[in-house]
Amino acid sequence: MKNRRNGLGRRAVVGLAVCVVLGFGSARAQGVRPGAGAGRAQPGVAAARGGKGEQVVIKRMPPPTKTAMVRTPEFNVNVYNTQPKVSKKPREWALFEVKYETEAKWTDELVFNYHVMTKGKNEEGKDAFSYYATTVRYIDVPKGEHMSCVAIPPSLVERFGEPVAIALEIMGKDGAVADSKAESVIPLPQEWWKNSTVLDNPNLARRTGMVDRSKTPFALINADDYEVVQ
Repeated sequence: MKNRRNGLGRRAVVGLAVCVVLGFGSARAQGVRPGAGAGRAQPGVAAARGGKGEQVVIKRMPPPTKTAMVRTPEFNVNVYNTQPKVSKKPREWALFEVKYETEAKWTDELVFNYHVMTKGKNEEGKDAFSYYATTVRYIDVPKGEHMSCVAIPPSLVERFGEPVAIALEIMGKDGAVADSKAESVIPLPQEWWKNSTVLDNPNLARRTGMVDRSKTPFALINADDYEVVQ
């Protein structure tokens, strides 16, 4: 009976946190601490999930804060512009750079599933949330440290808000999760990107537009840190 009560209590806390985050109450009034309940990988998760000789570990995850906002890079070129520059000020991308490490001499394929939540304002000036997801597939990955990156373009950031949560699952070619990690600055349940209470909330809109780094102006920077995208 005690375990049953405890289980119900945990589910109630998770549901309460989701309601608070997505606009159905005050975190302070309900006693929910910001940042509580964010899904995070446990130490050794890669060893437990990954196959022998194919271990993959997420070494560094970008925090979904202002530090993820990066201005469009500028390059010096010798091409004459026939028209004056239109943009009057630098625009900002939401850029998520992940460092990971592989132990196998060669890994045939790795699939990176990214999930990002942003927070902005709707037409009525109230908090509104957006959910983005994209998949990046790398092939022929050698042993060692590598980088992976996705980005939300400036127009989407300006229209729908800046990031408040990010999650990543890395899968091998067999479909098994090799490693995963999540960071959040708001209260969210474990594996929120799989939680119907979060994703089906009317205050959360699913959006497209998050892209792999190779489709951004950052593709030319430190290119050797990134593997081939299939």
